[in-house]
Amino acid sequence: MKEHPEVSIPTYHTLISTPHGRIGELRFSTNNRKLTTPVLYPVINFLTGTSTRGGGVWKYILKILMQRQTPMLSQILHFLDFPLTGRYLTNWRGKSMREHYREQNGTYEGALFLDSGGFKLLYNTGLDLEEFGIHKETEAEDILNLQLGFEGDIVASLDYPLPPNLARSEAETRMERSRANAVQAAERLATNTTKMCTVPYLYTCCHGQSREDSEDYVRRLFQQMESILPSFGLAVGSLVPLRGKDDSEVMELVKGVVQAIPEDRRQTTPIHAFGVSGVLTPLLAYIGVDTFDSSGYIHTSRSLTYSQPHTQKKLRIMEMDETDCDCYICEAYPLQEIQQAFMDKQSYRATSTGKFKSEYYAAIALHNFQTEADILDEMRTAIAADDALEGLVRHLAKYQNFRGLRRATAWLSENDNTLAVRLARKSIQIPTSVAAKGAQRNPNQLTLFPSSDAEGGSPITKKEADPQTISLAYTPDDFRVPDDYQPPVGKEILLAIPCAGKKPYSLSRTHTMLANRLEAAFGEKQERIHKITLSGLYGPVPEEFETEDAVVRYDFQLSPKNKAQIERCATRLVNYLEKYGHNYALAIGYATSRAYRKVLTLTEERFPTFILLPEELRQKRLSEFFRHTNLDALVEVIQDKL
Repeated sequence: MKEHPEVSIPTYHTLISTPHGRIGELRFSTNNRKLTTPVLYPVINFLTGTSTRGGGVWKYILKILMQRQTPMLSQILHFLDFPLTGRYLTNWRGKSMREHYREQNGTYEGALFLDSGGFKLLYNTGLDLEEFGIHKETEAEDILNLQLGFEGDIVASLDYPLPPNLARSEAETRMERSRANAVQAAERLATNTTKMCTVPYLYTCCHGQSREDSEDYVRRLFQQMESILPSFGLAVGSLVPLRGKDDSEVMELVKGVVQAIPEDRRQTTPIHAFGVSGVLTPLLAYIGVDTFDSSGYIHTSRSLTYSQPHTQKKLRIMEMDETDCDCYICEAYPLQEIQQAFMDKQSYRATSTGKFKSEYYAAIALHNFQTEADILDEMRTAIAADDALEGLVRHLAKYQNFRGLRRATAWLSENDNTLAVRLARKSIQIPTSVAAKGAQRNPNQLTLFPSSDAEGGSPITKKEADPQTISLAYTPDDFRVPDDYQPPVGKEILLAIPCAGKKPYSLSRTHTMLANRLEAAFGEKQERIHKITLSGLYGPVPEEFETEDAVVRYDFQLSPKNKAQIERCATRLVNYLEKYGHNYALAIGYATSRAYRKVLTLTEERFPTFILLPEELRQKRLSEFFRHTNLDALVEVIQDKL
């Protein structure tokens, strides 16, 4: 491999090599911690309780990852998902993260990457974080102080992600604010005005709605940063909503970032792709991404989903007969032991195996993470052998039938003739696509097996027309139930359920599933149910208003910590019930996620005839919305009236 000079910054240096594009090695010089790229970070939660012994599943995950010296990424505002007050946060900030965990888990020398939490704030711009020492006027500076207090090795600047189809004017404003925060963070770290014993390495977040946006963003960023920091990384955001829907867009945005880096800085500027993991990582590593992070491993474990090694197929662990895995987790936790634990009914006591269920959830999660890491390890081995192209070809041959790779593979084969020829010679399927804007099909590319998203369908193409743009600028007063409104005649049962990201609400997965369940139970009688969607921004939205512009185009997610907005939604729903309650024989609310349960709990307290279901929840999360026992309870209550 070609060697390049080291680049010195206050307490840190990077060394990047270029076997293909600009992929290589990231090294910490002050504490002898070393990362060899490409690297996959598990996303973890450090603050889930008042001590390092709390946190349920997370304490087991942290213990094992720290023992293995695994580099970890933590979103600095993740504690907002837990009942942790500012008083406890102050206690945590009294020591560095390593000091807090040293007694329990021993010396941890892995790298800590602390993200700013910009995605957490994306849909909650009005969230009050004063009790945590974060003020609206100094938001970026206060979050950087929080990151510095936890003493991470790497910090990311506070950014403002771009949801898909965001109105252009809002996107431009958010990109400008993200870039300004990056420059401000760089100035702060360059002057070292705090009492930091070490200066963390800065990743500046970058965003765009197109490849051209990404290129322009990064070029301007380097112009502004030229005289501030001699070295910094680039963290590409706004990718998570695109992942799995159109991965060619992910490739486009990342390629724009890579190409915009000045030629003399490409070998020393690491790139991180936020929220991207799994089978896509080798493709992104091939075009220039150094590090990735994954939270999918923990989400899949919550539903007892097991990632099959070598295929990445998702299996229900309770339905498996055996495992074909020799990872360190599967050796320590035999399948039969895990299944036995989950057959036990108790939830908060040790199971018949002598261990808590949370430990087995952690085991499944860590196995799932290892399967993702193994994919990237194979690519890393190829890169180290100066054989990135062949490593990618082997990866695509292995996963050529994986639907989630089709658009990305099509994009890459259109943009890299050498790869296209190698795929053709290996008889590897190359899906057809018009992924790159304005891209002309390479006449030398061989399309062996034109593919589509569905068997027998047409070739993959970009969406013919963009969906309606969305906006983050809507306020709670942009929609309210009109004063002269009257519920439709014949609607006898009010059913309040949470809103969904997809608009109109009725097309969303949750609303469609519930409608199908009610239709199966009641047939035509379902028409007597009046659906009232509980919008996190507006409060009650009767189904007749689902296609209103303000309802279709807004984008907002209600946080359990947003006390003011929860109170507003509850007040509006109670007002609706007080005004129109006499029109209904029964008023029910059905919700399982924490924020909307809070709204409906307040409603139940203030309007006694209102019924909140499910009465008891195993866990307050969306997955419980689909649980058959919870849906059966809802059907039973409605059945009594119908």
